[in-house]
Amino acid sequence: MSETTRRYRPLGLMIAIAATAVGYGLLPMFPLILTMWTSLTRRLEGIDFIGGSIGWLGVSLGAITLIASVAAWIGKPRGVRLFLIGMVWIQVVFNVARLIASLSSAPTLSEIGGTFTSPTAALLCQVPLLSLVPLYVTWYMNRAPARQFYR
Repeated sequence: MSETTRRYRPLGLMIAIAATAVGYGLLPMFPLILTMWTSLTRRLEGIDFIGGSIGWLGVSLGAITLIASVAAWIGKPRGVRLFLIGMVWIQVVFNVARLIASLSSAPTLSEIGGTFTSPTAALLCQVPLLSLVPLYVTWYMNRAPARQFYR
């Protein structure tokens, strides 16, 4: 009798892959979903939700990350673990660069009547949130149970 050994996906690995798929796969693709929705319903013709070539790059990175998350969930090919970790960190660098570019081009809040005048405070609030998921993904996917799943 040929008995196949079932491999179990650890809970931490499921959390890491799900967080990556949602945060770095689906969320960057949200502008594309909005654009497709407006095209299908023919509302707000001419509004660009994606944001030019930088927006398309973000959507493309999100699609690649989502595909890598699905492959990581399945567990094949073996190198998908490292590819997913790399995609998450590429997304972090891209999001931080986009955040810095948006802070330098936006008018200050004091010009429009706000009280939150320091753009570095916004950067200090968002960068830790942008890096918590990648740190967890990197840490857990390099642990022994996750490495065992991908053998």
